[in-house]
Amino acid sequence: MVKQCTIAKEISCSGIGLHTGNMTRAVFKPAPPGSWVKFVRKDMKNSPHIPALYDHVVGLVRGTSIGIKKAVVYTVEHLLSTLCGLGIDNIEVELNNNEPPVFDGSADYFVKILQEAGIVEQDAEREYVTLSEPVIYRSGNGRHTVEISAYPADELKVDYKINYNHPIVGKQEVSIVVNRDTFIKELSLSRTYCFDYEIEKIKSLGLGKGGRLDNTLVIGIDRIHNPDKLRYDDELVRHKVLDFLGDIYLLGKPLKAHVVAKRSGHAHNISFVKKIAAAHTKK
Repeated sequence: MVKQCTIAKEISCSGIGLHTGNMTRAVFKPAPPGSWVKFVRKDMKNSPHIPALYDHVVGLVRGTSIGIKKAVVYTVEHLLSTLCGLGIDNIEVELNNNEPPVFDGSADYFVKILQEAGIVEQDAEREYVTLSEPVIYRSGNGRHTVEISAYPADELKVDYKINYNHPIVGKQEVSIVVNRDTFIKELSLSRTYCFDYEIEKIKSLGLGKGGRLDNTLVIGIDRIHNPDKLRYDDELVRHKVLDFLGDIYLLGKPLKAHVVAKRSGHAHNISFVKKIAAAHTKK
């Protein structure tokens, strides 16, 4: 029997948000079995709680945001991906602002601080979202078709492909069986990224206010602008997997499936999550 997990003790960290540019203190607290992941906006009246569930998604532009009424938390995918990768089922995340810290744009700091808090088993069996038949999501057509397929499996495996018409990036693909070790070694260091020609558009949307070269991989037509270059040869597709894991954790339970994804992003990920949830409910 695989048991649910939480953290052993309270721990906190602070940093700037990627899109809001706001400085936020995050306090991670142990939570009882069956309570799942909850964000708490301590800066708002009555400290509203926002469960990390797909039906609370309120924004999908350059990140995944969740909220209930006026209580919103922006860009939750890196933290949720870390919880997914480390196998943390139950945790309360108190924030004194509206966006978790981005740190270096990867999941690395979240991994380190949650490991410092300690990950402990609880007296309850972990429940999974499982499939009895394939679930297929498609959007678009031709070379821009987005496809995400999920097949019944006894573990979570993700095959992911991207294909940019770009001389530095081009085609990248990766296949990973997701567990604590593979998440830490093969995914957690991958950083969020953008192309330099996108920056003005991102700024015009009121986003990227906290973006800098120390927290975002910036790719030009013939070079990478960051001084430390790539952490993995295929860092971009690995970060796509990292984001994807954060989005599917909004199912409210860990997923067991073999997922094959091509050219997806946050909006498509959440549409896929809804199809998975509907298929699981029908079982």
